[in-house]
Amino acid sequence: MIEVIVDAFVITVIFGAVIGSFLVMLGATNSGKIRTLAGALANEQLEYLRNLPYDSLSTQNGTVLPHGSIPDTQTVNRGGVSFTLNTTIIFVDDPFDGCAIPGVQSQWNCTDGDTSNVNDVVPVDYKRINVEALKVGTPTVLIKLSSNAASKAAETPSQTGMLLVKVINAQGLPVAGAIVMVSLPVVGCIFLTGTTNEQGYVFIANLPPENQNGYRIVTTKAGFSSDYTTSRTAQNPNQIQPDVDINVQQVTIQTLAIDYLATLQVTVTNETNQIQSGVLVTASSAKLTANNPDTPKNIAERQTDINGLATWLGFEWDSYDLIAQTGYYVVSTSPYQRVALAPGTTLPVAMVITTNPNWPRLVSVSPASGTSGSTVEVIIEGFNFTANTTVILRKTGFADILPTLTVVEPDNKSVTVTFNLAGTAVGGWDLVLDSNGQIVTQIGGFIVS
Repeated sequence: MIEVIVDAFVITVIFGAVIGSFLVMLGATNSGKIRTLAGALANEQLEYLRNLPYDSLSTQNGTVLPHGSIPDTQTVNRGGVSFTLNTTIIFVDDPFDGCAIPGVQSQWNCTDGDTSNVNDVVPVDYKRINVEALKVGTPTVLIKLSSNAASKAAETPSQTGMLLVKVINAQGLPVAGAIVMVSLPVVGCIFLTGTTNEQGYVFIANLPPENQNGYRIVTTKAGFSSDYTTSRTAQNPNQIQPDVDINVQQVTIQTLAIDYLATLQVTVTNETNQIQSGVLVTASSAKLTANNPDTPKNIAERQTDINGLATWLGFEWDSYDLIAQTGYYVVSTSPYQRVALAPGTTLPVAMVITTNPNWPRLVSVSPASGTSGSTVEVIIEGFNFTANTTVILRKTGFADILPTLTVVEPDNKSVTVTFNLAGTAVGGWDLVLDSNGQIVTQIGGFIVS
């Protein structure tokens, strides 16, 4: 009986392995078939485009003007499989006759990263056709083909202008694959969409001239923030990045900055360390769309939950001011305001608020660090400091550091303290301010290095 069971088990294992191998082979065969169909489809589309007249090589919503009849995206069924076929056509600025982007040391840059000593005032040397095929419902590009197409006639100036958009990240590096949308809302007949190359550029030629800051530019990318130009209004004509002009036979250059979205988490307690739920907290960005008056690019409210937590998901990288709703005063935040939210990160912030308008409030500490063994003078700015205000540095496991000198300004908005950091342990120290028994603790508020 045991031998029968063992034999049956062995047969089952072998049979399972055979079936598994068969399924793997079947999957590989099917995958190969799909890639072959995709390759044939992309090649067919590329050959069709290469046989069109040069002036007809323009998609319906691309960056080559005037727009043509070629679909940017289409769904094609081939061999019982549905494919998404994407087509992009762009102008190329080749260095053989110069480049159009101002560089350094009398150099000019081309959109593909090449350089030249010559300025090409008509940088539309030829067109580049890109065709990619994907299976419908999947994000994987199965094949991507590219080809250049040149006009039979030499490039000549026209009564149109050109636009060069460069997209960079928070470090100033180029962002490839960003979507750039250009429109002329006043006219309403121009809407273009392009994708940045490896150098972060989108180049658009043959644009109708417009000298009233009419062209709107917007850029973004999946998982990234967005950046854009804005229109001047009678209420606020002082735009930081105004919509742009297009001038005849000139290149207008606009740089926009995007980066990975981030998360801001603010935990709110009161001066006695009690969780504060149901409190509206407003985050306002340091970036502006206009000034005089200042108009923050990003401003958003969140209400704290039962744990006192307010969360901003998918928030743009920036430095933010945080305030509580009317009737509350911010005692302190850790880290100090403005809080710096880096791209692609989650930043936890501890925020202390009070309803007592006379409670001491800490706004800034400068410097917020010092070197062990040195003497440092620290200026604390805020509100409601009294003449007998004291400040100490505190760290678990170590003796408190008392100042050698404390000076409170008559306006009760500034305290200057001097610390002797001889023999002080490195790391973060809490800064504890006591004003007539009303205490403000800035967690990790002073760093010793």
